Amino acid sequence: MKTRNQSNAGSRQWQPLSALFVAFLAAGFACSPAAGADGNVDTAFGTGGIATTGLTTQGFELPEKPLVLPDGKILICSSVVTGGPSGSDFFVARFNADGMPDTSFSFDGKVTIDFDSRNDICNALALQADGRIVVAGSSAPAMSPNEDFAVARLNSDGSPDMTFGGGTGQALFPFDIGGSDGDVAWAVAIQPDGKILAAGWAVTDASGYDFAVVRLLPDGSRDTTFNSTGRVTVAFDFPGTSGIDQADAIAIDDQARILLGGVAETAPASFDFALARLLPNGQLDHSFDADGRATIGFDLGNTNSDLSYHTILLQDGRIVMVGAADAGVGSTQNNDVAIERVLPAGSPDAGFGIGGKVVVPFDLVTNGNDVATAVVEDSAGRLVVVGGATYDATFDFRSFALRLLGNGTLDGNFGSFGKKTYDFGGTADVFLGVALQGTQIIASGQLATAPDSDNFVTRLAVDLIFADGFE
Repeated sequence: MKTRNQSNAGSRQWQPLSALFVAFLAAGFACSPAAGADGNVDTAFGTGGIATTGLTTQGFELPEKPLVLPDGKILICSSVVTGGPSGSDFFVARFNADGMPDTSFSFDGKVTIDFDSRNDICNALALQADGRIVVAGSSAPAMSPNEDFAVARLNSDGSPDMTFGGGTGQALFPFDIGGSDGDVAWAVAIQPDGKILAAGWAVTDASGYDFAVVRLLPDGSRDTTFNSTGRVTVAFDFPGTSGIDQADAIAIDDQARILLGGVAETAPASFDFALARLLPNGQLDHSFDADGRATIGFDLGNTNSDLSYHTILLQDGRIVMVGAADAGVGSTQNNDVAIERVLPAGSPDAGFGIGGKVVVPFDLVTNGNDVATAVVEDSAGRLVVVGGATYDATFDFRSFALRLLGNGTLDGNFGSFGKKTYDFGGTADVFLGVALQGTQIIASGQLATAPDSDNFVTRLAVDLIFADGFE
């Protein structure tokens, strides 16, 4: 998980969230309330409620959002450290619905993808209607900052799909606008017609980034009906600078319009949640907040920096963004969980929270950093939000989940008064993604057992009496 470096305005670039904490302490699972309460770890899942991939020397190469397949199986992607100058490769793992490794997927449930001995980091997954799996992230030559969008496709059994990328199963897409030419895909989506969209950011100069998106034909080549080149960049630049504008989410609405979510630098070293909407041809949709772009500031504290990490479209077309808002006083940083709901035309939804905004502090420690990393809408229209909350003076993290009702209030039927923290027994754990498996909640993240770390998946129980059978 990455966040902007708010303590060093001079660098103004993404930094690992691990820089905000020194170490993690854990002592087994958190105390559980009565069995069957929404949000409890389902101990029937995996081994004692948790499934891991068995990776070691993982560092903080973090897994992103999980993908639950129609049969309940679970996919995650991250990167596996390979050593040597290339650094890492894409890593994809698949679990059965019960959390055990799926040995029908590449024999052991694990696949690595190497883009010609480059340094490869997987950030996103999407499932095609035919069961093939699209993975996206970045790839750079060994010892080089010149990253390109990297996209690969796997068959449903985990083998490379050689009909993609000119017979290789993989393809690279540089923007190369300027600066370090660092172009990173953080999200991927499949259109109903089978075209593939990958979104993230492109470096524009020594200090600037823009939202970036590429659209591919089903064979992995660029779709030149999309902005003539298959590529689009969107800037939210404030006067006098190129600014840091970075997308980390993509969604397609029922009119085939493309929604991009992320953050935009709206003043020097100050960031807001940011949205852009494109027409199907790649042009900005000016029916969305007048010019196709919208920024939302919480502006609670010293830096006025509000960082979005995930954006989704709700069933009714409204938009939800989650992340963190700095509520610190003076020079002290104090991030609280921040959630925003936006109407389809781009304005805040006044029926949610206060003016469309909800702020949830965990405050397990003074000036703790509480960060939402992902959100999903359940069939009842409630929002399940996950992330990490610091809980001691050295800023160690615990995973958390919370659930909001449709008006933005915490759902008292979930956890303790609507929220719950978890401790999975390592030296660190943080939720980075969430999805639904029927009525149940699948959360993925990273579990550190110093000096190593691993990807993990857990299942949070919802109404076990009426469970849906995936268990």
